[in-house]
Amino acid sequence: MDFSVLTQLNVLLQLMCVIIVAAYLLTRSRIFPEILDGRTTVTTQVILVLFFGALSVYGTISGVEFMGSVVNVRDLGPMLAGLLAGPWVGIGAGLIGAAYRFSMGGITVYSCSVTAVFAGLFGGLIWLYCKKKFAGWKIAVLFAILMEIFHMVLTLLIARPFDAALAIVGRVYIPMILANAIGMFVFAYMVRNFQNEQKIQAERDALIREKET
Repeated sequence: MDFSVLTQLNVLLQLMCVIIVAAYLLTRSRIFPEILDGRTTVTTQVILVLFFGALSVYGTISGVEFMGSVVNVRDLGPMLAGLLAGPWVGIGAGLIGAAYRFSMGGITVYSCSVTAVFAGLFGGLIWLYCKKKFAGWKIAVLFAILMEIFHMVLTLLIARPFDAALAIVGRVYIPMILANAIGMFVFAYMVRNFQNEQKIQAERDALIREKET
């Protein structure tokens, strides 16, 4: 079994475990309704920066090393932070992930570090465009795909020697795009389920109030 298949299996499995657990815990927390309503407090924003920053660091730690680079899901944390709570939260989470990646070095250190910050920023801009609401799974998944393509292009532009950068991108772009896109889809699906639960609960409460009157 060649490296690319092993990488895909390893990254995707780790990604699914982390995203499912993290998404479930966050969506069941008392702060999640205010997050989806776009009315986060400063305290909540700090919590989200740390939460998704830690997820970004884990995305690096759980990655697979290849030619001085890491096949990873680092960008997913900042992307989600931006999509849920805006550019400042996204950038904060991205800086945490970028700082850890920068400490590791390697020929892709600059492109990987910078991309983590851009992931949070772009996610936040999408949040603003969607009137401070989560964009939905279609936009979120498309964003994840385009973000990883941007990551690959930036690596080719910045990393040197170019031949090594090209070899890395040629072997890692498929698993990284798939992993980040699937992770984004899982999280977005959980957000949609939560919104449906909230809608059903609101309808039940309205029906109860109507019966009481």
